Amino acid sequence: MSQNLKIEEITNEAQRCELLEAPHWDVQSQSLYFVDIFGPAIFRYKGGEIYKATIKDNEDTPIGFITPVANTTNEFVIGLGKELTVIKWDGKSGQATVVKILSKVDSNFADNRINDGKCDPHGRVYFGTMGSPEDKNLSKSLPGSLYRYDVESKSSINLRGRIGIGNGLAWNEKLGKFYYVDSVTRDVKVFDYDSSTGNLSNEEVLIDFTKTHTETFAPDGMTIDENGFIYVATWDGSKLIVIDPTTKTIKSEIIFPTAKITSAAFGGPNLDILYVTTAYRNGPKLGSAGGLFKVTGLNVKGPEMTKFKLY
Repeated sequence: MSQNLKIEEITNEAQRCELLEAPHWDVQSQSLYFVDIFGPAIFRYKGGEIYKATIKDNEDTPIGFITPVANTTNEFVIGLGKELTVIKWDGKSGQATVVKILSKVDSNFADNRINDGKCDPHGRVYFGTMGSPEDKNLSKSLPGSLYRYDVESKSSINLRGRIGIGNGLAWNEKLGKFYYVDSVTRDVKVFDYDSSTGNLSNEEVLIDFTKTHTETFAPDGMTIDENGFIYVATWDGSKLIVIDPTTKTIKSEIIFPTAKITSAAFGGPNLDILYVTTAYRNGPKLGSAGGLFKVTGLNVKGPEMTKFKLY
């Protein structure tokens, strides 16, 4: 890890939120988009300013993630409750509007909702669902699933069931691998990834945190750098864990001044700033909990994040 590593909070006290998540750096607009799941709200960070919006007629529906839609400047795909939804937002005003609902999932599970989501290198959106963290049987019932939305059939394809809390996603197209976090089973799984179809196969456990760490944190969101290392956020772990998937070894840990680290994304003009989201939900609202951070001096870049190719 670089000796020039610097961790700074971007948000001020008034801007901290209950559960920031799902950062997405948009190269075209040089903006960071992210959500407060239980705000519920969406955000855009650009030029030192943070813009916030709620979704019209959905002011109480949890928002799992946000990703820009390709070939538009004001449309985004979000996880809105159980619905994969396209919204329209100018990136500045205080309200966004629903354009259309693409798909509804997990209707058989009353407490489920869409959690983290992201696009693969070809612009296909993948997203996971989760059961209620208050469910004492969650580790046995595993009611969540991993989905990929298929634009041609206009449907969400269930790629894998029996997930507790579907979370971080990352792809290494060069190696043909997809990495996925389940916060309940506390591991990162790796799949073979067919970039031509988006299909997944040959699932294995890459890292089992119940065996690598004595702490009881839950792995959360995830990103990947240009070297193929993955960065796993830790809920109640105060850190990002940097892993080399090819050797299945932990390379380093980036420690933060708050406990609930939720996700990370590379961005900035050179894609070498690591933006990190945090939360204070179910814990004390202390210090910088619920803030947005940036990490500089890592001496590594991330790949450009992909927009959702709906049109």
